[in-house]
Amino acid sequence: MSGKPKAPEHLSDAGRALWEGVVKDYDLRVDELRVLSSACTAADMEAEFLRAWVDLGRPYMSKGSMGQEVEHPLIGSIDKQAKSKAAHLRHLHLPDTADTPEARSTAARAAANARWSRRGA
Repeated sequence: MSGKPKAPEHLSDAGRALWEGVVKDYDLRVDELRVLSSACTAADMEAEFLRAWVDLGRPYMSKGSMGQEVEHPLIGSIDKQAKSKAAHLRHLHLPDTADTPEARSTAARAAANARWSRRGA
């Protein structure tokens, strides 16, 4: 691919930052770029919901349809977008590049899984 792919026009700051962070380190196929675009859209939505929640004073509870106390709906929306973004990024199978205990643990787990799968073959 000649040059790095440009971020889709519809992305805002959070999505654009995620896009640029990924494409600077990885060369993705067209299908993977579509998955990355979905992750970036989820990042933008997560940031918007978070901003709205903060603007409201970070409420944890809200009134439900029958007047009962319920978790504020923006909390669930933030969580849903964070999970969506994470699922899309997992689908890309990008390697861990950080030298952290978590990255080393993931690499060790992958190596162990590879050893076990060879034993059964």
